[in-house]
Amino acid sequence: MLERRNRRQRFLIVILILVCILLVTVYSRESENGLLHRLQRFSMDVISPLQKGMSKVLSPVRDGIGFLVDLGRARGERDRLKDEVRLLEQRVHELEGMRRENEALREMIAVKEAYPELEFLVVEVIGASPDAWEQTIIIGAGYDDGLQEYMAVLSEDGSLVGRIITCTAKSSIVQLITDEKSAVGARLQRNSEMGILRGEGGGRVHLELLNLEADVRTGDVVVTSGMGGTCPAGIPIGTVTEIGEKQADLSVGIIIQPRANMTRLDRVMVVISPKPTTAPGVAEGGSGI
Repeated sequence: MLERRNRRQRFLIVILILVCILLVTVYSRESENGLLHRLQRFSMDVISPLQKGMSKVLSPVRDGIGFLVDLGRARGERDRLKDEVRLLEQRVHELEGMRRENEALREMIAVKEAYPELEFLVVEVIGASPDAWEQTIIIGAGYDDGLQEYMAVLSEDGSLVGRIITCTAKSSIVQLITDEKSAVGARLQRNSEMGILRGEGGGRVHLELLNLEADVRTGDVVVTSGMGGTCPAGIPIGTVTEIGEKQADLSVGIIIQPRANMTRLDRVMVVISPKPTTAPGVAEGGSGI
């Protein structure tokens, strides 16, 4: 039974092949007006409108499928670009950190070259006083590193920051020049007029000149005088920004803008040699010069 069915199927296949060969042969040999050519044109006339209609009906579906495919690709591309942007931002931050580090190192090298007679120790700033009435910072070095009280402390660009007032084995407290108890010997760089630099708190300092008739001008640079034996002479402190009216006691309020940025101290340079020769003399209201 099964064998008979197979023979019948093979017979039909052979017949279909022979019919196809016959139709192809007739189609190729007949003229343009032959029966097969006319049947071909008739079928095209009937089917073409149906194809156009189906194409119009299916076009939105086809566009919708394309949109969904493109949307999936766009989301993938968006996620990839977000990852690239995140990596680039991270790289930019790293490079910016390296640039600041390199700039700080260059400044410290320049400071060491400018003061060959001084020996410095670069120390990290590890904290600041939480007390609003005290302008102090804490640095991560102490007696064990060769530090001691009253050593001068400079910023990375060589400007005077303050002086060590408390020293332990591993850390030290630095009193900033803006602290109300701070008093440092200073002079005008232009004419060497001597005075005392006093902190006012809140980031302000003022200069009290010994000569009340001294010539002082806005923009004058103020440097350490070296008096008192704690801060070496010639260290930049700041610039005169305001000269007040002469008071009844003939004193003049001279406001100084510190050169060092006291709120952005990551590292400082401590002058470890020469060592302070004496403790500063006690000034009125606090630390002395």
